Amino acid sequence: MTAAPPRFRERRGDIRVIDAEVGVEDIELDPPFVISGRPMTHLSSATIRLTVRTREGRQGHGCGAGILSVPWSWPRSPLSLDERDRIMRELVRTLAARLVEFGGTGDPFTLWRPLEAELPAVLDEAARHLRIDAIPPLAGLLALGAIDNALHDAWSRTAGRSPYEMYTREHMNQDLGWVMPELAGTHPGDHLGPRRSDLPVQHALGVGDPLRAAGDEGAAGPAGLEDWIRSEGIAHFKLKLSGDPSGDARRIAEVHELAGNLPGATFSLDPNEAYSVEALERMLDELSARSSRAAAAITYLEQPFPRGTTVDPARMRRLTRRFPVLMDEGYFDLAQLATLREQGWSGVVIKAAKGQSHALVTLAAARALGLRVAMQDLTTVDAALEHSLGLGAEIAADWPQIEYNSRQYAAAANTRLAARRPELVVVRDGRVRAERVPLGLYSG
Repeated sequence: MTAAPPRFRERRGDIRVIDAEVGVEDIELDPPFVISGRPMTHLSSATIRLTVRTREGRQGHGCGAGILSVPWSWPRSPLSLDERDRIMRELVRTLAARLVEFGGTGDPFTLWRPLEAELPAVLDEAARHLRIDAIPPLAGLLALGAIDNALHDAWSRTAGRSPYEMYTREHMNQDLGWVMPELAGTHPGDHLGPRRSDLPVQHALGVGDPLRAAGDEGAAGPAGLEDWIRSEGIAHFKLKLSGDPSGDARRIAEVHELAGNLPGATFSLDPNEAYSVEALERMLDELSARSSRAAAAITYLEQPFPRGTTVDPARMRRLTRRFPVLMDEGYFDLAQLATLREQGWSGVVIKAAKGQSHALVTLAAARALGLRVAMQDLTTVDAALEHSLGLGAEIAADWPQIEYNSRQYAAAANTRLAARRPELVVVRDGRVRAERVPLGLYSG
């Protein structure tokens, strides 16, 4: 997927990182969020603070936030969840130190690319040091995400302009020809927009989350799906699946019976790697037999199979004739995009937690390759949520709704953001409002 490197152009706004501070906060999920049989009870939120200097000697600062989700990025290991979480936290510190040691000067993409390129070697080195088999590349990508975000924030703040106004030839060192020849002469800003401020919220329904009104409210808000619909006016739903064909078919039909008549209602499915091809086909056939209306209402399917699974392209294409199938957990390397269509996949999921550079390059490449794109969440909270929704407002995804599930499972972690930007946290008529912040990725 790489092409001959385009000419490098120095820019006045180029930055060099001279210091990086890393902070990590534990986020409790209440109630737990269950995906494919794995209950998530807590996550780590990483925050990076950078000090940078321009070519002209002007000093600036920026921050970046990201979610380190062990159950999502590193679900299977003989190590405990806490041990894996500690390793991911240490990876953030290692990568932040390497960024300072790198000493390069440029735009955020220029500074991110060497770190992204050496990520496999960093993970191998860490695994050898820890005497474990391997660290999944997806875990490494999340560890890099907050650092990547901080680069964009610092670059923008130091220049005194929104980053979304700077993804152009005037401010960037190179065009996107380094990604693939089809992108030569284009820049990330060419693949954005049109921007929208009103964002439809996609409600996540975890495995086992109640459907009917329970008559009271839990720590994170309404207890049942009926409560959420009544209190927020939501109409877009993402159903987490368990991997049990009969049980999942029954639950999808029940959810559709409850919410299928809402104006503009949409339903997507996310097994989180829980299915084999045969079991998935069996589940979909059973769903069609149980409720043809529910089966017809599915808009897309995320990552049904375990990452790394090789599926016969003909079977994948047969599956995608029913609805689009998007790669999520299985996507961790830009080079994968070039072969997704021939493998039968319909597109990819973009997550802010993987980093701003990764998201924007993925978007540009996906569009050039004819792949579909959905913008999704990773139970982002506080500043990470602000970034995720802000990025979603700039991306013209194939589906307008954006997942925002921390209001369900980690509402307490959004208290500071709610005080700064209540319109971004409180859902009204099924939407939140995401105005562009003047500088950087965050309002704080």
